[in-house]
Amino acid sequence: MQILKDDVRLEILKQARREFLDKGFRKASLRTIAGKAGMTVGNIYRYFKSKDELFRELLAPIIGNIEMMKLGLRHHHEETPKGSKAESDEHEAMISTVYGFIKKYREDLKLLLTGAGGSSLEGFKEELIRWYGEIYWQSMKEAWAMMGSGELTINKRTIYLISQSVSDSLIEVVVNDYDLEEVKIVAEEMFSFFGGGTQQILAAKLATEQGKASQ
Repeated sequence: MQILKDDVRLEILKQARREFLDKGFRKASLRTIAGKAGMTVGNIYRYFKSKDELFRELLAPIIGNIEMMKLGLRHHHEETPKGSKAESDEHEAMISTVYGFIKKYREDLKLLLTGAGGSSLEGFKEELIRWYGEIYWQSMKEAWAMMGSGELTINKRTIYLISQSVSDSLIEVVVNDYDLEEVKIVAEEMFSFFGGGTQQILAAKLATEQGKASQ
């Protein structure tokens, strides 16, 4: 009966969630999951081909939600006039949106970002780093277009390391119980830190460009 099969599948996912949250993917045991679900490991394989497939299905909803949020944040970033009050308001709204998302999906985010080692999802953090790196690089090019000329050249490792710092900061908020006000303070200070650093990089590039032009 389909209803019974669905119930069994949901029970497997329920027990798998507890096991993965407790031990992470690498140390989680299908035998333990099966025992808590009241079945054999062989029964689990009737529904999921592998531990990895079970893990991926468990986290599929949060990955889908992350992708939707990324699209929304990118859209707002692209549509907001740079240097305007709207851009400042955008930062405030973005902080609240991300915090609300973290609060709602904290356990799944923690599992995805810190407990996926050994699974096919262990590279998801790298995907987030690359995604933010693309946005950060685009922002640098937009700022450069207003102050310099010619092609902007920045070492790709610089972009990566800055993006990695942002990703690590996100994990810090996910793993620890920050409240919204604390997130706002830290986020604003980080925006100031990275913004000031970005301006220094661009100013140095501009000085080099002007020096070459005067020769």
